[in-house]
Amino acid sequence: MSSVLDMFRTRTKEGELKKSVLKVSDPKKDALTRFKHLRIVLDNYSKLEAKDFFEANYSHIYFIFNDNFSNVEADLKQRANRAHREDLDAILFVFEKILTLLPELIHKRWMFHSIGRILKKLLHPGNGLKIRKDGIRLFLLWYQILNENASEECHEIFLQLVPGLGKGIHQEVLYGKSQSGAESKESCSGIIISGDITPILPGSGEKLPDNITKHYFDALIYYMVSEVIKVEWKNKRMRETCFVFLFDNFKSSYLMWLLPTFDKAGDIYNPRLDLPESRQVSELESHDMPGNVSDCRYSFIKWLAHFVFISKQHDKAIENQVPETVGSEEDITETDQPMAAAAENMPGSNASTLSTGSHHSELDSMTSSLCYEEWVDENDIVRSVLLTSRENINIIHESFRQAFLFSLNQSKSIKTVISVYKDWFQESAPQTKDLSKSLPSLDSINNSRIRNASYLGAIGDLADGGRLNDVRAGIQKVLQVFIVNSANVFLLQTDDESAMSEQVDLCKKVINIYRYLVMNINMEQKTWEKMLQVLLCITTGVLGDVPIFNRKPTDLQKRLATPIFQTIIVTWIRANLCVFVSGQLWDQFLGVLSSLSGWPELIRQWANTMDTLTRVLAKQVYGLDLTDLPLQRLTEQKEKRRRGKSQEIPRNKSNDKSFSRSWSKNEPPNDKAFTSNAVPFERGKYKSDGAGGSKSRPDLNKQRSLSGEPSPSHSRQPSNASDSALYIRSNSDGNLADPKDLVERLKGVTSEEMREKHDSTVIPACTVSISSTSENIDSPAPEDLEVAKLSMRDLQSDPDVDSISFEHSEQDTSYRCTDSRSPSPTSIHSRSPSPISELTVHPQQKDCPTPDRDSLHIEMAATTTDGGIETKECINDMRSVLAGGSVQGWLPDNAVVLWKRMLGILGDVNQIMDPENHVMVYEELSKILDTLHKIRNNLGVTEDNTFSPPPPDFIPPTTIFTPWEFECLSLPDDYKRGKLLAYQLLCQTVVKRHDVPLSTELLSQFYMCLHTGIGTRDQEIINVLVKHCGPRFFSTPLQSSTLLLKNFIQAVEIVLSSSDLRQTPRSEALSLIGSLMCFPNHYQDLQVLNVGELSVESLSSNTLKECIISQLLNSAKKESAETARCIALSSIGVYLYEELCHQTLHSKLHEAVIVLLGNLRCKHKVAAKTATAILSMLCDHTDQLLNYHAALPKHIIEVVTATVSVLIPLTGIEVSQEERKLIVAMLFCVVEWCMKMPISLLLETTDTDRSCVFKVFQVLDVAVKGHSTESLSQARQLLAGMIQDSDFAHLRELHSPVGDYKSDRKSGESDSIQCAAKLLINHMVNHMCHFPMGSGASRLSSSIQEHHDMEELEVNDLKQEIFYSSNIQFFVQNKRTLVSFIELPALVDLPGGGVTAGLTTARTVCRVLLRDLTGKYAWESSMLYAPPWCQEGSSVKNAKALLDLSSGSELEPLLSHDEHDAPLTDTERPSSMMPLYNLSLPHQDNLNDMLRYIGHTSPECHLIPGEPLNLEAGTPEGFSTESEEAIKGMVIHQKVNELQYYSKHKMDQGSLGFQKMLAKPQVPCEGEETTPPFQMCRMMLDQLGLLAWEQRCHFDLLRKSDKLLRELKNLDNQKCRETHKIAVIYVAEGQEDKNSILSNCGASKAFEDFVAGLGWEVDLETHQGFLGGLQQNRTTGNTAPYYATSLTECIFHVSTRMPSGTDDAMHIKMRHLGNDEIHIIWSEHTRDYRRGIIPTEFGDVLIIIYPLPSGLYRIEINKKAEVPYFGPLFDGAILDRKVLPGLVRATAINASRVKRSLLPFYHSFYEERAKNFETVIQQHVDFTMFEDFAANVFAPVLPQNATIMDQSQDLSFTASMTSVDQSQSSAVDQVSPAMPRQSRAGSSDTGIFERTAKRLSLTRRKASKTSQHQTPPESPEARSKKS
Repeated sequence: MSSVLDMFRTRTKEGELKKSVLKVSDPKKDALTRFKHLRIVLDNYSKLEAKDFFEANYSHIYFIFNDNFSNVEADLKQRANRAHREDLDAILFVFEKILTLLPELIHKRWMFHSIGRILKKLLHPGNGLKIRKDGIRLFLLWYQILNENASEECHEIFLQLVPGLGKGIHQEVLYGKSQSGAESKESCSGIIISGDITPILPGSGEKLPDNITKHYFDALIYYMVSEVIKVEWKNKRMRETCFVFLFDNFKSSYLMWLLPTFDKAGDIYNPRLDLPESRQVSELESHDMPGNVSDCRYSFIKWLAHFVFISKQHDKAIENQVPETVGSEEDITETDQPMAAAAENMPGSNASTLSTGSHHSELDSMTSSLCYEEWVDENDIVRSVLLTSRENINIIHESFRQAFLFSLNQSKSIKTVISVYKDWFQESAPQTKDLSKSLPSLDSINNSRIRNASYLGAIGDLADGGRLNDVRAGIQKVLQVFIVNSANVFLLQTDDESAMSEQVDLCKKVINIYRYLVMNINMEQKTWEKMLQVLLCITTGVLGDVPIFNRKPTDLQKRLATPIFQTIIVTWIRANLCVFVSGQLWDQFLGVLSSLSGWPELIRQWANTMDTLTRVLAKQVYGLDLTDLPLQRLTEQKEKRRRGKSQEIPRNKSNDKSFSRSWSKNEPPNDKAFTSNAVPFERGKYKSDGAGGSKSRPDLNKQRSLSGEPSPSHSRQPSNASDSALYIRSNSDGNLADPKDLVERLKGVTSEEMREKHDSTVIPACTVSISSTSENIDSPAPEDLEVAKLSMRDLQSDPDVDSISFEHSEQDTSYRCTDSRSPSPTSIHSRSPSPISELTVHPQQKDCPTPDRDSLHIEMAATTTDGGIETKECINDMRSVLAGGSVQGWLPDNAVVLWKRMLGILGDVNQIMDPENHVMVYEELSKILDTLHKIRNNLGVTEDNTFSPPPPDFIPPTTIFTPWEFECLSLPDDYKRGKLLAYQLLCQTVVKRHDVPLSTELLSQFYMCLHTGIGTRDQEIINVLVKHCGPRFFSTPLQSSTLLLKNFIQAVEIVLSSSDLRQTPRSEALSLIGSLMCFPNHYQDLQVLNVGELSVESLSSNTLKECIISQLLNSAKKESAETARCIALSSIGVYLYEELCHQTLHSKLHEAVIVLLGNLRCKHKVAAKTATAILSMLCDHTDQLLNYHAALPKHIIEVVTATVSVLIPLTGIEVSQEERKLIVAMLFCVVEWCMKMPISLLLETTDTDRSCVFKVFQVLDVAVKGHSTESLSQARQLLAGMIQDSDFAHLRELHSPVGDYKSDRKSGESDSIQCAAKLLINHMVNHMCHFPMGSGASRLSSSIQEHHDMEELEVNDLKQEIFYSSNIQFFVQNKRTLVSFIELPALVDLPGGGVTAGLTTARTVCRVLLRDLTGKYAWESSMLYAPPWCQEGSSVKNAKALLDLSSGSELEPLLSHDEHDAPLTDTERPSSMMPLYNLSLPHQDNLNDMLRYIGHTSPECHLIPGEPLNLEAGTPEGFSTESEEAIKGMVIHQKVNELQYYSKHKMDQGSLGFQKMLAKPQVPCEGEETTPPFQMCRMMLDQLGLLAWEQRCHFDLLRKSDKLLRELKNLDNQKCRETHKIAVIYVAEGQEDKNSILSNCGASKAFEDFVAGLGWEVDLETHQGFLGGLQQNRTTGNTAPYYATSLTECIFHVSTRMPSGTDDAMHIKMRHLGNDEIHIIWSEHTRDYRRGIIPTEFGDVLIIIYPLPSGLYRIEINKKAEVPYFGPLFDGAILDRKVLPGLVRATAINASRVKRSLLPFYHSFYEERAKNFETVIQQHVDFTMFEDFAANVFAPVLPQNATIMDQSQDLSFTASMTSVDQSQSSAVDQVSPAMPRQSRAGSSDTGIFERTAKRLSLTRRKASKTSQHQTPPESPEARSKKS
């Protein structure tokens, strides 16, 4: 530093400097001048130059100094001003230079007395603070230089430098007082000066520090270090000697004064490790006196800590690696600058006025701070002294021990020591190489800045020879000393709140270091044992007083309970992973924790630990990662998302730093060489086959032992595994596996190899990696990072404890994501089970529910091939240290043992006094049981879903808690919550499928608990039993479970009778009793336990059925919970279906139907829908119902009709979507029943009631039009008389609006009720008594299309060519029916003549295709000419034959006249006589007589009163009487002439003229076929009245276009019934993957019988109904089950019916099955079917059928959360084989309906069809004038050569008549109009009249379209209204 400062000095010229040198030694100059030149020389010389100059002129220089000092002293005594003080500083600066530059002379006591006198003056207590501290600094320079030449007086001065401490209390020497007589006899050479010493500069009036002793003590220890480096010795090693001299004198005096209890016998190399005892604060009060000395202890501890503390820069680096969580920032800052309170005030520091020339006030100097960072060499010297001798090292550790014994008033000292230890341990842990190779030699110690060899030797376990061998105690001893000494912090008892808060802070810091040691430092056996003993001592000392009743814990206990419990538990686990912990320590641990079970913090930490250990158990033993289970990775969607992301597994890096989140990791952070090869176990080998392992397991010659007795070889003695036999016990079977396979597979390193690797490292790791590869061995295995993270929720919730966590080295927090699952070469070909102990608790152990510690050891034996015992070394290599082996870290054996030991570490949990803690324990047991069940469910599951693995070798011990649970049930009611959890755990344990059957004793105890619990009639207990047993109790294959039938029936009754709807498991109760519905018919008399007593009675099936149905009927009437009521209704549906199928017809069948009918009006719409669905299902058994109760089916129709009539809203009122669905469902239900009923019953009427058909049509009509107020009131009155509301609860009120009038229908959306009603009306009209039709139930509508049977059209589909055909025309009628007329040739040449066989018909027929809401229909009509007996042309032949008979004879005229005309008689009828035809004469005028008769009998009919009606009309206007008479005359004249001519020539028969007068003989015309191609269709249209004027507004043409064809095709492709496609999948035994299940081509007989009951088999190739996507080309199979009613179609995709031989076939099968929304699963596998085996986005509802050993079948309903309830089956139902198919089919159809209703924008089939009809009507109707319409009817297509002439308006009448005559004459030969149709509409010269007529016609058509009642324009009706 001085060389650097020299660069910036103003250098004096060389000549002037020489002059100054000469003047300094010139005695002629006065002292002041010489002094000034001396300063110039010092300012310009370097240290070496100055030292040479001083050695050459030391006498002159000292004279100059002494003379000037005397002058300044005299001046100061006269007047002390600033100038004089500056002069004194300048003179003392020269004095310091004399001391530092002439050490060799001074060491020889040169100027001893003079220098001593000056120093005594400076040290005089009367001086000011600054002068005295400068005196201390200069004295220490002089004193260390004198070294062994110092006199006794010098020693006394050194001992009196600090006032108030030791001999400095009186300071006689510093005052210059005479010494004792003995001392005066000494030679004067030992006395500096006799007599009194006066102060140089008294400090009168200056402000003194609060603690003057601490102030000067800080200066002393500061200058002891700072002044060592200033002395310029020729031999640099003298600096260290000087400090040794000072420190030896310091530790012999000041150290004993500071630490009176300092133990000089303390030895770090052979430490005493007695456990500390509890101390009271009152005992330490004397140690804090006096207070000024007590404060000096903190200064000394900080001073000492500085030289063994890490540098600030390095500390920050370590801080980033391992952050402190409790007061870390504060402590580190404090310990980095340990003397911050006394820094810049020290003379001689860089801030001193003597060193830098700057001037500070004394107050500033007192409050400024030191900065040790600028010192380098002096610190190294001090460290070298402190750390290179055993004595000094012992002093350090003893001083730190003393600090731990300080009272809480000295908490800063304790914190400093804690920081030092923390620094040591953090520096030691990350070392990964041999530090001995990098240690500096002793020669380079002075050049070492930090962490020199001596320091490292004090705490490192190194030995490399030389001096360092004697001072290295090893880190293990340091750890042991710290662990023991730091425990004193916890055992100090105080009642002061502030002191207690400080103590909590200190304890947390110590706990943090404990945690760090546990996780990062490799500790030996003894160190681990001492750690465990100390933690037990701390736990007992701090938390020994358990808070019970009114005793509250102290603040210290509350704030430290969680950290202490967490630390001791985790440390215990970690210790067992690293070293063998003796059984005695385990016993102590068990005793301590079991005695402290009253602490809730202990219970919480135990729970967190068990959660973590359970995850470790899953990982190590079962190969499962609970955060990434196989079942969570099976869906294809997750696989797709996974493929799109990085393959690396994300890991927590920097945030996983807590102590509790890392104790379960396997990888050591600091020993790469050791972790790479010392791995006896490989991960891939211990995974279950379901956890990614796909290799088959070897046969381990397992011997199943299902008796439950323990194996004799299962020793209960503590095993030291090296001396015990080794058995590999199968957890699932209780068998012994041959261990030779395991020995062959587990290739580990030998103990010698491990020791070699251990010795080759500085600090071996405390755990061993279990990674199967050597890649990335410096980081933990990725799967270990996810294993067993102990939760910190409890810590984080407490603000006082939330900072408790711990640090990890950088290796712990920097993980690379690598795959360590690749097997090693030794595990490629084999897999073996893990060597674990048996986990099951046998029934005979119920008296000792706590897992015994002795039985938790692993006893294992390995045998060779020939049966011999393997060597002990081989056994040790394959076992963990816990089992006596040498492998550290997590292994399957220690995972099992630690899990069981920690499970029972609380002792007997039923002995816990606090009920709340007792509940917490059982809550944790419940979580563990859930985790174990989760583990079991994920075992044997393949990740790729391509094959089914064999059953796992090991299964979780789910019954291990049962002894505790059974014992808990006998506890008093204070433990009620715990007892309820025990009941719950027992139910969850027993009521499930088991891989190994439960023992009879366990089952009997469980049955006894159920019997007793239900017998108590305690509502809470019964709620738990019913909820967690449910229907699974009787469907699980438990032996003799039917014994408890009466008990559970009573339990259900108690649950349902409770008024508490939220707490009672009402749904489970009804599911349970509903599942018993098939028991009475399946079983006969059953043996059951009597309720409340231990006796057995016989229960008949009728009694059982009566009890069950009575409870169900009552619940269906009164139950208020929606789901529970639905289950009750479903159970009733099962009851009715079973009674009808079995023909038993129970007496309450009628009541059950009434209950269903009553629930149609339930407030819960889901319940009403369920009742409707069940009623619809029952219509299949109409015949049985008619036989049982003839009036019941009719009553069902009437009640449903009346109910739906009430629900239909008023006209114009909208209802909600759910209400509409309910109404539509009821309408369909009614029609279904009508279709099944005999028509005679439907048409049956009475005197007071109409027929059922009338009522149904009436309701459907109301549904279309809506209710009026009057009709709705009548409907309510009618329904009120049918159902008694008093029998039901929660029904809709009839007197108030019944419907839900909250409309949610979107604008433009059709009304589903109206649309459904229209459909059902047409459906009943078309299909009632006409279903199924001749083609079977698969066809409901015609498949004929317009192009069929048209040979001239070479098309196979509706295409545009049909528009050019002249025999097809398209119409629409009433805007709801599409009509196609097609004229086709009659099939007269076919055998039988077609439909007109034997009849004389026309050559063509008229085919009519009708499309409406209900479907498509085809009709054919033909013109019938004659009956069959009238042959064709017979009339012509008969006429000719008759003519031949009269040939040659006279032909008589057809009319014969007499010779004389008959006389005409003028007889007139009277006016009162009605003229009758049979009484009329030929000459009478009947019309005239009738008019006269009307006028006579009805005079009011006279047009003109008084004038008869038969008067001749008057002469027409413009026609005269004369003209009339002339015309009459002409007529009479013509008549007379004709008569005369006839009379003249009538006798001339042979003349030619006569023959001309006779008519020719007529013969019938020959039959001629009409040539127009649309002739018959025109006749049909005309004869049906469709061409009438009145029909013009209801019958229109369709505009021909491609869009019309597409719409027609769409309509034809739409189904006219509700369609469902349902997958039926067969799962055989052992199948649990997609490939094996889909590969099934056959099934069991039971499955085939079930499928046969679902529907009838149809041939897919010829099937005409709904196919559900199946192909008719046999790629999807040959047949399929099919079921249909008139309103529903259902096809079943049976997996065994579809081919699966190729990949394409498998893909097709998977596509069809996976796309179905409803899956029916028939599972014969031992494990429950799980969602995801068939990966699909669909499969929203799974109906799973499990055959039971009893011949019944359990039903599981697995549906997605969004799917609401549906019936009739419910989850847990139990059925027999007779009712199974029908109920499953009905349930599947209902589920399909419910699922579809949830789809957005879903419309039913009739809504879609109606929408398409509306599209056709709106876009394709051709509104034309009548002329155009008639022309299109006459000829759909005109010939190409046809023309139409447009006549002008100015044609004359004659011309018009001529054209008309011509057209009439040519009409015979005309086939069709002679002009194309487009010229008719597109003529450009259309007349004004024609255009006007068209416009008027179109206007009227549009107006009539919008009017409600359409009337053709100018129809007779309209004209009559106008008149």
